[in-house]
Amino acid sequence: MLESKSIYLRRFEEKDAEQLLKWGKNTRYHNLAAFENYQNIDEARRGVQQYMARPESYIICLRQNDQIIGLIELYERGLDEQSGLLKTKEVGFLLDKAFEGHGYMTEALRLILNYAFKKKRQKEIWAGTFVNNEKSQKLLEKLGFQYVYTVDYSQISTLFSYQEKYYLLKQAEWLKIDANMKS
Repeated sequence: MLESKSIYLRRFEEKDAEQLLKWGKNTRYHNLAAFENYQNIDEARRGVQQYMARPESYIICLRQNDQIIGLIELYERGLDEQSGLLKTKEVGFLLDKAFEGHGYMTEALRLILNYAFKKKRQKEIWAGTFVNNEKSQKLLEKLGFQYVYTVDYSQISTLFSYQEKYYLLKQAEWLKIDANMKS
């Protein structure tokens, strides 16, 4: 378990289906972060199973009362060892609207970045945000991520109608930033 002053990250459990259903019924999370639409508890339970199957998917909880406030995960960008993709991950995150503005996602990202760069020895962490998700973009920039490019997925497939901005944080840069935050 990863923990900080106000929050901790824990693995997904079956009981988290109710929370996923709450987020899945709210179009805000789908529109800002492409969170899955869940219409009933069975769909949410299947969603929990998918998160449980991913090795680095976590629920974010408040330390004071164990309340679920969000989720965060590291996932693969590719598995080609020669290209170096095994040393890079992508981070995805969602924070319940009721808990915005308290610094919880900053704490969660710091936990996951320290874990990725110090324990997993990742060389790069990428993050993608929809172009209209300015809060997430500002948060990533505050933590040292640099904007790299935008992809218009509607140009790739008629199944998609969104644009996504991609940000990059390199290990060396994060280790400097993290050291400065502690001093």
